[in-house]
Amino acid sequence: MLIFSPTSFILNVLRNLKNLLNILILTLILASCKKETESKTEFSKSDFNLKTDLTDFKKKMTELDTIKVWFNHSVCTYQGYERIEITKFSDSIKVRTEFKEETSDENNNWYLVYEKRIPINDTIWKIENFFKRNIERQKSEEKEYGTLQIMHNGIKIHYFTKSLIDLNMFIADFFETMRELHPENKNNIYGIEISEIENIQDIEIKETELETE
Repeated sequence: MLIFSPTSFILNVLRNLKNLLNILILTLILASCKKETESKTEFSKSDFNLKTDLTDFKKKMTELDTIKVWFNHSVCTYQGYERIEITKFSDSIKVRTEFKEETSDENNNWYLVYEKRIPINDTIWKIENFFKRNIERQKSEEKEYGTLQIMHNGIKIHYFTKSLIDLNMFIADFFETMRELHPENKNNIYGIEISEIENIQDIEIKETELETE
């Protein structure tokens, strides 16, 4: 004859409840891990498109994006090149600018001009307006390489100039725009005075593909 033990029954129920609770906790942990993994996967993707988002890049680029800019400052016998790297952080945008001069054989290596961080909602440096008002310069039937070249993930945008007078105007526009970011540069474009550029007569412009590294 089997003897029913209430104590034994309760212990079995508690044991089963404990097992169910462990399974429930494990299920919740696995679901949480899956959600976190999906979230990280989603975060690791960027929809930034250089061609459509350039004029609003401060807002649309992500922490995964790096924009590289090259500007050919060369005028007549003067040869100078600038490269800018723009990266985004959670609370700021970093702008690193380097320059090199190749007019002479001495000291023609890249050197750091400045490295600055600006707020992600910055309104002082109006570089996006510069890109927008010069958008017609992206077209050229004669040249392959632009005076200004911008790259992101293998995609490159060129801004062309038609003549030396046009180049002078473009350089001056770029200079005024960059001075919003770097006011310390008051009357020259790293190597040549603004007044010298304005007085140069129209000659043929040398076409150059700027260095990427």
